[in-house]
Amino acid sequence: TAMRVPVIESDGYEADDVIGTLAKMADMDVVIVSSDKDMLQLVDERVRVLNPMKDDILYDAASVRDYMGVEPSQVRDLLALKGDAVDNIPGAPGIGDKGAKDLILRFGSVEAALDRAAEVEKKTYRESLLNHREQILLSKRLATIEVNIPLEITVRQLVRQEPDLDELREVYRTLEFFSLLAQTGPAASEAPAVPEDFAVLLTADEGREWLASLPAETAAGVVVAGVVVDGETASVSAAPGVARSFPVAALDALGTRPLILHNWKAAPYGDINNVHDVMLTGFLLLADPGDVDLPALAERFLMRKLGASLEARAAALFELGPKLDELLAVQPGLQKLYLELDRPLLPILAAMERDGITVDRGMLQLLSSRMDQVLTVLTTEIHALAGREFNINSPQQLGKILFEELNLPAPFKTGKGKVISTAADVLESLAAEHRIAQLVLEYRQVAKLKGTYVDALPNLLDADSRVHTTFNPTGAATGRLSSNNPNLQNIPIRTELGREIRAAFVPRPGWTLVKVDYSQIELRLLAHFSGDHVLTDSFVNGEDIHTRTAAEVFGVPPLMVTPELRRNAKAVNFGIVYGQTSFGLAAALGISRGEADTYIKSYFSRYAGVKKYIERTVAEVRKSGYAETLFGRRRPIPDISSKNPNARGFAERTAVNTPLQGTAADLIKMAMIRIDEQLRAERWQARMLLQVHDELVFEAPPEEAAKLARLVKQRMESVHKLNVPLIADASQGPNWRDAK
Repeated sequence: TAMRVPVIESDGYEADDVIGTLAKMADMDVVIVSSDKDMLQLVDERVRVLNPMKDDILYDAASVRDYMGVEPSQVRDLLALKGDAVDNIPGAPGIGDKGAKDLILRFGSVEAALDRAAEVEKKTYRESLLNHREQILLSKRLATIEVNIPLEITVRQLVRQEPDLDELREVYRTLEFFSLLAQTGPAASEAPAVPEDFAVLLTADEGREWLASLPAETAAGVVVAGVVVDGETASVSAAPGVARSFPVAALDALGTRPLILHNWKAAPYGDINNVHDVMLTGFLLLADPGDVDLPALAERFLMRKLGASLEARAAALFELGPKLDELLAVQPGLQKLYLELDRPLLPILAAMERDGITVDRGMLQLLSSRMDQVLTVLTTEIHALAGREFNINSPQQLGKILFEELNLPAPFKTGKGKVISTAADVLESLAAEHRIAQLVLEYRQVAKLKGTYVDALPNLLDADSRVHTTFNPTGAATGRLSSNNPNLQNIPIRTELGREIRAAFVPRPGWTLVKVDYSQIELRLLAHFSGDHVLTDSFVNGEDIHTRTAAEVFGVPPLMVTPELRRNAKAVNFGIVYGQTSFGLAAALGISRGEADTYIKSYFSRYAGVKKYIERTVAEVRKSGYAETLFGRRRPIPDISSKNPNARGFAERTAVNTPLQGTAADLIKMAMIRIDEQLRAERWQARMLLQVHDELVFEAPPEEAAKLARLVKQRMESVHKLNVPLIADASQGPNWRDAK
């Protein structure tokens, strides 16, 4: 509507009928753009059809005859006999494309063919016409495009008009089509674009002189990036559209003015308390890891594409800072998170990245050799079960072995190129009954661990054999930290080989590793948020929550809970947190979907408060459009009202899990800030090295280790008062695996 493109509809009729009527009522040449072969029935001396899916073929009457084998006016008769699965036209049973063409060419129409069915020599055709008259006539009605439906419009009203730019800009803003918005130009009410005044100053003295000319205390957008011939370069903007680049040494002339940067941690210039990091504030406003790089923020909030130069980046920062400040100011909860949590955490993460953690090269070499042996054994056994050698890493070859040569039950799921999928979930569904699938899963796991960690880590170590991961505070929509190059948060701890990799992470010589992790924090937060009295009572009394759940769900006394029942209850507990369906729980436990459904219903019967919390949370998110943590961090969930049931179901699970996972992430960040403050204030030698979701890893000299474990445990447990106790488990040892 904003583009003034007419939207034409008529109650009780389909779009095809509207198009057909418009085509016939127009006293001019008409081209219908469509890949639907039904449209070919409309072709005549004035109407043609352009098929954009077939090299832009333009069909006139002659090309319709060549393509369909009948006249345009007979296309609907042809479809009535041969049917069309795409449009749910049943057709005449037993009559295909060739038979339908022959009958129409012979008799001229469906009605004539039906009336003269007795003349048809071929028995299957004759019987189909005689026995399915009503279905065939219905098929013709379905295939017929109406050309005389009531339309209160004339062709002259369809003449192209210029768009309503003001309305169109509002639509583009609402839909976040920022590139299209930029193409509309400035609105009459908007200020004209500021001309660019960019320049490069060659010496630090020139840079200092220019900085000295700026109004005192004016905030400055600052970019520190790149290495040039004489060292690092900086670019500064402290006025609209004005920026200068110069050697980084000149930045000392900035004084104490506020600074606006993007990703301060990557180039930590200036006092963090004097910095506005637009990457963090943009993330708080958007909660989208993919939308927080500087070009994306400029496009979204400044409505323009960002130039490639350092000066353009600095000028964009100068404008972005105040805009994002203004948006944060109307959401005090987000502003508080920025000032008290996300920004103070940056120097801590920077120090952790700078310190790194020691990795035992020799242990990795031994582990690599051991993994080679494991892969060789697995390869031999897989090939023996397959009956021949093949490339296990090739999904195409593996699929052929499993589903064609061994005739394993093929899933409905397909991968790239429409080959049958051999994804992990497919193999897991086969593994219980087919050993080859189980072995391929084991092979993939070992190969991935070997390639991702065991063989890759030695290439990432510095001269002191320390690896320096990068912690990303905007890497997950829930607010969790992510880790990359290498990702140290993804090393599995439930497999023997994963634990072996952790054993290669060690403290500096003579020191000890200290590990402290929250116990069942998301379940404790579920108790806090839901107020469920059974769940709360269990945590307040220090009971084993999985044993208690097993007793509640399976109806046995706690002393009668077997390890298997506890394991099943654990799966149910964590499944509830992550919104697991009965299908997912059945796959996880290797039970029928009916049993899994019974488990979940029994759980909600005993933990009624949890069920009410889930229903209440989904309803609130459906109303507000976002999920929120205990401390006000927000995550938009636009699919919560989607008409697509899969998208809506995923959104509902996300709505329930986000407050739990996001609050857990905020709690450990708070603890990290308080622990760091105390370690620095008391001049400890100990260092915080890693954060892996609910776990913190430190290294300390032997004389500090036990005291450090107590300090961190106490800080983590007292970081915020909940309705249930927060419990942290502390341990220490010679490596990450053996810290006990």
